[in-house]
Amino acid sequence: MLESIKNWVFYREYHAVGSRRKRNVSGVNPERTFFILFDGTSEEDRKTVHRFKKMINKDGSRDVKSLAFVDNNLPLDNVDYAAYNRKNLKWYGVPFGPKIDEYLGMDFDVMIVLCNSMQPHFEYIIGLTAASFIIGPAIERAEAYFDLIVDTAGETGLETIIKKMIAAVDLVSVKSPARQ
Repeated sequence: MLESIKNWVFYREYHAVGSRRKRNVSGVNPERTFFILFDGTSEEDRKTVHRFKKMINKDGSRDVKSLAFVDNNLPLDNVDYAAYNRKNLKWYGVPFGPKIDEYLGMDFDVMIVLCNSMQPHFEYIIGLTAASFIIGPAIERAEAYFDLIVDTAGETGLETIIKKMIAAVDLVSVKSPARQ
């Protein structure tokens, strides 16, 4: 019973805010602003995402930002990365706080979602982020939000999920013989 009330309140607030999504994709390659949303509870996953950000921005011409969800209640005052945690979640799952507001207020060309399940706080951020193209794993409700869904076949390791996403983007980015 409580779960259905939480869902009702969550979606009421979610729909009241409204989507900022801008679906005008011109291709993945010319994109310059990237947003990576991920579960950063594990320090190793945070390091993996940091390496991934460097890989995306090899030449320094792209703006790559990331936001980590850290599954704890500890203060995040002294962390050197953008993050939110359980203290930044309302009882029904909606995230709040300055970091959330900052990211929801930005426009991105590409959003990359690196999570193993569609938790309400991820869904809220994904649904309300102004992004032209969203890439994510094959998780529940992925078809409602992602433009490119990557089959991760039950993989849970972030490194493997990133490799599969890179392979999928490479596959759809290859020029067809008719266009060459």
